[in-house]
Amino acid sequence: MGASVSHQLGDGEAGSHWLEWVPFFQRLTRTMTLSGFQGLVFDLDGTLVDSMPLHLAAWEHTAREFGFRFDADWFYELGGMPSRKIALLVAQEQQIPLDPLEVTRCKTAHYVANLHKATVFPAMQALVERYHGVIPMGIGTGSPRVNAEAVLRNTGLDRYFSVVVTADDVELHKPNPDTFLLVASKLGVEPSGCLVFEDTGIGVQAGEAAGMQTCMVKEGQPVGITA
Repeated sequence: MGASVSHQLGDGEAGSHWLEWVPFFQRLTRTMTLSGFQGLVFDLDGTLVDSMPLHLAAWEHTAREFGFRFDADWFYELGGMPSRKIALLVAQEQQIPLDPLEVTRCKTAHYVANLHKATVFPAMQALVERYHGVIPMGIGTGSPRVNAEAVLRNTGLDRYFSVVVTADDVELHKPNPDTFLLVASKLGVEPSGCLVFEDTGIGVQAGEAAGMQTCMVKEGQPVGITA
């Protein structure tokens, strides 16, 4: 089972309290080996692929278009949450009227136009290549399927993953555990035997809620992993 977390973030709290995750991240510097896990579960954006700058640029563009405040740290910590839900949070946090569908269309169009710039983190590429065919692996992302599959194709990661769970496949998204639980189910492994790789607080919470162990990925480097 995953380690307990003293502060549980709900959908409405995830952005405003992200700094409270810092002590938790510091505890994730323990060293672990991968050989004992039944399944490896990866977030996509910011974990496997250096695409978060593209998401942030798209949100910054959208903020200018719709007149809301843009805070890069706040938006980064919501990585893994679908854009429509982020738009709703923006409206709630900033007390402004926003059409979440129009905001999502604007953000998505800007992001998709720059998808070709996304690259795989070298350390994560090496990890995936090493354990491909050795330990079952799957992806659990908050991106819609069309975007996730485009990123996987463009980067060549699609050859390593037959199980990809996206925002289109679940009703309750991160920080809820549904995304990762569905990955484990499709892999045919128990959640308690899985290790989740994540780069945000809400992703870590989702992994913990699923009963999985978690590994933070900071700037493309998995923390505390040994062969």
